[in-house]
Amino acid sequence: MITRAGAFLLFLAATHAPGITVDQILAFRTAADPEISPDGTRVAYTAGGDIRIVEIASGSDTTAGSGASPQWRPDGRAFAFLRNRQIWTSDPAVQLTQEPRAIERFEWSPDGSRIAYLITFPGSRKPNEPTLEGVNNLPRGQIKVVDIRTKAVTTVTSPEYSALGNAQWFPDGFSWSPDSKRLAFTHRPHSKPGSHHWGDLAAINADGTRLEFLLNRPGFDGFPRWSPVGGVIAFISTGRYDWVRISNLYSLDLATRKARNLSAEFDESVKEFHWQADGRRIFFIAMQGTATQLFTADPHAGGVRQLSRGSHVLSQLSISRDGRTAAFLLQHGSQPAEVHVSPLDAWKPRRLSGAAVTTGLSPIESEILRWRSFDGMEIEGVLYKPARYKTGNPYPLLVIPHGGPHSVSTHVFPGGATRLFTERGWAVFLPNFRGSGGYGERFLRANLYGWGLGDYQDLMTGVDHLIARGIAHPERLAISGSSYGGYMTAWTVSQTSRFKAAVAGCGITDVPSFMRTTDVPDRFADYLGLDDRLYARHSPMTYGANITTPTLIWHGDADERVPLMQSRHLYTQLLKNRTPTELVIYHGEAHGARRADVRRDLLEREWRWITRWIQ
Repeated sequence: MITRAGAFLLFLAATHAPGITVDQILAFRTAADPEISPDGTRVAYTAGGDIRIVEIASGSDTTAGSGASPQWRPDGRAFAFLRNRQIWTSDPAVQLTQEPRAIERFEWSPDGSRIAYLITFPGSRKPNEPTLEGVNNLPRGQIKVVDIRTKAVTTVTSPEYSALGNAQWFPDGFSWSPDSKRLAFTHRPHSKPGSHHWGDLAAINADGTRLEFLLNRPGFDGFPRWSPVGGVIAFISTGRYDWVRISNLYSLDLATRKARNLSAEFDESVKEFHWQADGRRIFFIAMQGTATQLFTADPHAGGVRQLSRGSHVLSQLSISRDGRTAAFLLQHGSQPAEVHVSPLDAWKPRRLSGAAVTTGLSPIESEILRWRSFDGMEIEGVLYKPARYKTGNPYPLLVIPHGGPHSVSTHVFPGGATRLFTERGWAVFLPNFRGSGGYGERFLRANLYGWGLGDYQDLMTGVDHLIARGIAHPERLAISGSSYGGYMTAWTVSQTSRFKAAVAGCGITDVPSFMRTTDVPDRFADYLGLDDRLYARHSPMTYGANITTPTLIWHGDADERVPLMQSRHLYTQLLKNRTPTELVIYHGEAHGARRADVRRDLLEREWRWITRWIQ
């Protein structure tokens, strides 16, 4: 617990904190939602709540009004967009929908006469009625269609099932048939996390008639995208019921119902993808270590070819109708995300937007690190050096383990805690320990039945590498992570006293009780196995009596993924140890820190706590 003297020291640390403010960090905005026009001459995107249109040839950039998620009409003469989570069109500026719930996504019909959209609604529990688990608490998604001319809305899918669902781990979506008559989507029993494994590919008429199942098999099959020339639907699949594996790009022949793996030799997950208008190519972005790259797949012969090169992170891909030009966001360690375009026959990215205002931000050096772990496995991570870094001067080091554990730290423009600490003289290290995504399926599965064992060694050998290089000060080490990163933080301080301060957010601390209370137990059973007698060896609480590192703990009380009791386990143990600690509970917050007020409070607390123990 913090004494009055400790609180006074915290006050001094906060009032004398140098450099950038938390408000500056939270106010930072970049470009988003790039959408290239069908003819490839313009890009619509969003910046600071406005929709902007930039001419590719001249670079002329104009504001077209407020809103988000612009999507060009197929003829390119206007676009639809979201404003207050309702659909509007730009020419004329008309609101099309009046849904009581937020619209999640939408898509123009190929003939431009209608827009299909998705809403989600909660379970059917009535006020003061008890929750019947799995009965009246199941959220669902529903597809509707609005007529552009009349604004008439047609309900397409039934509330008895879910159209699409939770897309936390794998993307999902729906698409129109080329003749604008039918919609392909994922038919799920509900939209709770984990529902993707129970989804089937389906199609339905745009008036809600003739529901047809196209593919029904175990595992994830989702994100169906109709070929623009018809006859084939491309989709993403794990190929089997398995939480710990990559997702491949498949095609489904609608005449034979034969599914074919188009990316079988591509050892990384395919996420969202785009057809070329003539159906000859499919484009997608995928992880490659700390970077992402642009690829093309052949929907007829199969096989994947890489188009882009560089140590950058690409996202939000959009392709012109002729398949000659791509628009996307591009960022790296020293450049925030901005809209870029490139011809697709030769990778030559060119920046179009200048949405990010970097005034007041220091240049931060970054580096992709590679080192050998205890067993010889090569591990990679991202290092952000302190502002005004000088070679040969060791700095305090903050280690930020990522979540997942299948997530990955990429070479992005620093924000959040990374920006706060580097601006104020710290080095920040983000290791991609075994089990991370972006390095192929074998690496992804390298921590099966081994949580806290090899991944902890990967993290610590990376820290030792930075100390040996003279970058990190061995007596000024801190660690801060959330979700699986919170688990790694708790595990690390249960194994070593080398870290002088720690921040553990919404982390697993007692694996046996976690496996009995999480909302997706089968997901973690794929990692840890079914023998619960072995779970304790992976629990930080098994070694909790060893923890002497001052640890700030935070959690949301609405967290179903990692219930709040996990943080209480750690807090109670540290009180018993007489180890300095504090437990912060964010009311109404689920898994993570999502609300702006929570992010602000957490950043300020994290800085104060760590600098309380490391000067």
